[in-house]
Amino acid sequence: MPKLERIREVINKILSVEELRKHICFFGGSIPYIITNQESNRDHSDIDVLVDEEYMDIVRDLVKLYNLYIPEKDSLNLGVDEDFGLKVFIDGVYVEFEPMSIKDNNFIRKSFSPSKQLVGSETTPFENLDDLITKVEIDGKEVMAETLEFIKVGKEKYQRDKDIEDVKFIDRQGIDEDKYLRAKTSFSNTEVKMTSYGQEKSL
Repeated sequence: MPKLERIREVINKILSVEELRKHICFFGGSIPYIITNQESNRDHSDIDVLVDEEYMDIVRDLVKLYNLYIPEKDSLNLGVDEDFGLKVFIDGVYVEFEPMSIKDNNFIRKSFSPSKQLVGSETTPFENLDDLITKVEIDGKEVMAETLEFIKVGKEKYQRDKDIEDVKFIDRQGIDEDKYLRAKTSFSNTEVKMTSYGQEKSL
């Protein structure tokens, strides 16, 4: 798996495409380290990029333009009725482009797993959107990213070794406790729906 420096290089490649920058939001465990310019001292599995849902066709065009398109890693080729994103490799790093939308104070993220043959969505209600996502600067470029508070909430749920270390790191950076509590409430009320072979279930 790639080290943080490789992750940073690929994030900067994505941000160098000006058409993308204002339509995306970075998620995932590398973000606290990237935005604070500190080393994680561990490997990272991938880069999660949320994309404004109506912009996904342009993402596909760009992916094809740069010869990165893999048909079997595009949800539109799975025989489903909705767009659940696509996955590519950029310089050996696995990058997931996932559709996002905001409707009636709900933050909606869609994704899919080719290996598990699942497509699904997460619908997270919010009081303030900036409890979940915020504008950050990465190497001089402005972009949206998941807040440290929301990242912490997710990491606390999974409690893998890397999650525990990430929570400790985030705490050392300092967080807004009120924002954290609201993000925690939002996370606890998230509705997850998964579909496999035409059968849907809520978690």
